Amino acid sequence: MILDLMSRVNDSSSKKIVLLGGGGHCASVIDALDRMNMYDEVVILDPNKPVDSEYMGCKIAGGDDMLQDLYGRGFRNAFVSLGNIGDTSIRRSLYEKILQLGFTIPNIIDPSAVVSGYAQMGYGIFVGKNAVINAGAVIGNAAIINTGSIVEHNCTIGEFTHISVGSIVCGDCMIGKDVFVGAGSTIVNGVTVEDKKFIKAASLVKERDRSLPYQ
Repeated sequence: MILDLMSRVNDSSSKKIVLLGGGGHCASVIDALDRMNMYDEVVILDPNKPVDSEYMGCKIAGGDDMLQDLYGRGFRNAFVSLGNIGDTSIRRSLYEKILQLGFTIPNIIDPSAVVSGYAQMGYGIFVGKNAVINAGAVIGNAAIINTGSIVEHNCTIGEFTHISVGSIVCGDCMIGKDVFVGAGSTIVNGVTVEDKKFIKAASLVKERDRSLPYQ
């Protein structure tokens, strides 16, 4: 489930990071970066925004065709800041592109979040304000654990899955890849959710419902 990036160490010598996607989710990412205070320069690539304009104090440097140029200018870290509700194909494509170009893909974890030292984290994960990831949890690459959400003990969250704001994933759940869990949902202990399922906001997913396709 977690892509093999163990040979790539976070490039702490580079204080520059490229964000791919300049929409609403990017705002949360930038705010977390400001609070983390790890990077001196943050630029955004978004083909839908004017080049050289700014978004939350960060320069828009063009589209993703600028990645190689930015790498040559000393940017070694990149992060997919494009959010998703459902389809993850664009996020996956961007992630693979920065991986192939040699960028380091850090996790961005808001300082207010609580991540257990006994959790296993992949790469390119966003953890929002006041989110909790408890002991024994396994979080896949490029997952979004959004504001105020809770992933309890011994859960597995698949790569590119989005646990939306205020959602609770109770202990021992298995959430597949490319899943969207809508805001304010609760997934009861021990439930398995298959890959690419869409769980609407404020859902209660019970043990007896484990095989249903949530649409």
